[in-house]
Amino acid sequence: MKPRLGRPKRTASSRFERPICPRSGPANTCSRTIFRDHHFPGRRILESVRRYVFPTLLAYAVVFLIYNLAVHYKILHAPEGFFYGLAAVLALASGYWAYRLLPRTGLSLTGLAVFVLGAVAAFSNPLLFSWMPLAGVFIAYAGAGSHLPESDIAAFWGWVFVWPALAMMLIWNILPSFFALWISLFDRFNFIAKSHFVGLLNYSILLHDPLFWRSLENTFWYVIFTVPTGIFLGTLIAIMLNERIRALGLFRTLYFLPYITALTAAAAVWQWIYHPEFGFLNWLLGTTGLDWLHTPDGVIGLALKPFGIHLQGFWAGPSVAFVAIMIMSIWHFLGYNVVILLAGLQSIPKQYYEAAELDGAGWWQQQRYVTWPLLSPTTFFLSIIGLIGAFRVFTQVYVMTPTGGVLNDTLTMAMYLYNKGFRDSDFSYASALAVAMFLIILALTLIQRKVLEGRVTYEQ
Repeated sequence: MKPRLGRPKRTASSRFERPICPRSGPANTCSRTIFRDHHFPGRRILESVRRYVFPTLLAYAVVFLIYNLAVHYKILHAPEGFFYGLAAVLALASGYWAYRLLPRTGLSLTGLAVFVLGAVAAFSNPLLFSWMPLAGVFIAYAGAGSHLPESDIAAFWGWVFVWPALAMMLIWNILPSFFALWISLFDRFNFIAKSHFVGLLNYSILLHDPLFWRSLENTFWYVIFTVPTGIFLGTLIAIMLNERIRALGLFRTLYFLPYITALTAAAAVWQWIYHPEFGFLNWLLGTTGLDWLHTPDGVIGLALKPFGIHLQGFWAGPSVAFVAIMIMSIWHFLGYNVVILLAGLQSIPKQYYEAAELDGAGWWQQQRYVTWPLLSPTTFFLSIIGLIGAFRVFTQVYVMTPTGGVLNDTLTMAMYLYNKGFRDSDFSYASALAVAMFLIILALTLIQRKVLEGRVTYEQ
């Protein structure tokens, strides 16, 4: 009897085959595809995205777990019904996508079933079932991993080792930022009493809040005084330390010691230095009784007062108390600037200085035409970092002037945010302040980059 001719029957498992992929050597040595069903629509597209199946499932499982734990322990407040419905739909879509692309072994199918069931059942008991999607991913990989090319395996394990750090960023940075944006739309949110959605009301109040503008004014003066001064002094000290002098290592250590000192301890020491009765500064200057940290007069107004010029408000400049805090801040962060600038100086090739010296350039001309242009990438970096850090100044202000000064003359944006959130328990308004602070820093950083980046000289 002749065998029956015709198209052989195709089974579900015949769509896949174990690729001939050597465990050593480049991943592109695999010439055979894992997907054999040439009649499946979009086969080429699915083959191209196959390597992202396990990383995508892993990302879903980690985010799902973090969110469920945050909701269970009352860290986040969000509409649970909507979230779990969306999570179930995404889990079903992801599971079906993985089902069509991955090798269908018994263990891989079990893992995908655990993945989908955990996401769907988490609505009934989040703490118990939220771990199942993550476990299902590893079960599915245990069944399908030996059938995958080397590049897919490398992609999966790369994301496995990256996700712990990304999870920490999600927990401590990204999710709290979005949560702050969310609660800024409510009225006096404090995690205890019920709050009501008010939209942009907090932002409208903020624009008419005199304390907000006062804190922004003080923070502006802090940035103007500390960032350029710190970079200028750091450059001078770094140039001197870059010369061949005796005990160079000792001087570098001495300049860096203030930066590694705890900021609260340093602020407490400077508070004693500024003490009106037995402070070191008054003893040194012979001005016993001068209360540096409780003098609200602006320094620019005081400097011009002998000439008959009387300035008020913003134009009078920062107060004496705030300038005292600025001096302490410059002293504390100077060591960081010196180390970064010294590294930038030592990266400049000596040949440039030798060529300039052969052309008759003196020491000052070498610094002006060689050092400063080639040091511009470092100073550009320090200006960006300094701007961001100066807008967030809080610790030294809180330690040295806990009430924000006599007439709020040392009140900064970060300190005002702290007062509204943790003293007044108005986390909605504090979150609105945080969002406004973020937008201001972002805008100034982009402007600074736009203006200064074109003047930066990079070595070819």
